[in-house]
Amino acid sequence: MSSKWLRRIAAYARGNCNASTEKGQKIPCAGIVGDEILKGEVFDTNSTFLAKELHRLGLKLKKISVVSDDVQEIGDEIRLFSKTFDYVLTTGGIGPTHDDVTYEGVALAFNEPLVLHPELKDICCEFYRTTDPLSAGMKLAYIPRSSRLHYKTVSGANLSYPNVSVKNVYMFPGIPELLKKTVSEVGPLLFRSNKRFFTRAFYCNVAEYRIITELQQVVDEFPSVQFGCYPKLHHSIYQVKITVESCCEDSTSKAYERLKELIPAHYIVDVED
Repeated sequence: MSSKWLRRIAAYARGNCNASTEKGQKIPCAGIVGDEILKGEVFDTNSTFLAKELHRLGLKLKKISVVSDDVQEIGDEIRLFSKTFDYVLTTGGIGPTHDDVTYEGVALAFNEPLVLHPELKDICCEFYRTTDPLSAGMKLAYIPRSSRLHYKTVSGANLSYPNVSVKNVYMFPGIPELLKKTVSEVGPLLFRSNKRFFTRAFYCNVAEYRIITELQQVVDEFPSVQFGCYPKLHHSIYQVKITVESCCEDSTSKAYERLKELIPAHYIVDVED
């Protein structure tokens, strides 16, 4: 590859990185807990959902980590993430079985003991039909000592089992249906941002290298805008999808129109998302 192309690619990468950094913006990350993910037994849809949901709320997920059902590993990762990011969202490892150890891992991260929470005790007693504090069902009532409980939803109703958080760490269930329900109902209240993303996209029927000159020109012209270039193999209509995004609707629109102006019109095709 020639040095000219290397310089162009490097400049394009710098444009993407600079555009994605917004001053004052809250930065979230996600920790996916579960041996089943690492062994390929379960397909991870939770990280994709979290990324999309946080993006809808004006937050860009900066890192996704998958850790095993190991208390020490969870604790080490959470401790680091809590210091590095504004919000830490975990999924999985919450339940009555032996491998549900997220609460233990988070407690270890902050050097706290697990305590039997009276409100969660009542919830577990009713759901699992037991009053035995050592029963499997009662495991969900033992949480890190400084935990906060979040019941309230955007509709004003209460969750039957609250989201539990410690400092800036929010622990969610790993079952995708429960995760989606819980995050959709409490996420807008817990994860606030004064940002909003404005995104536009179009498709081209040529390989990405055919439009890199035009793309780089617009990257240079609009440093506050982020451009995405996503190749697609073996599609009957298009070969690359281009996205244009920023926190300013006017900037997004101007960059979008400018790029479409530079790229030959016969390269651009209509595709239904």
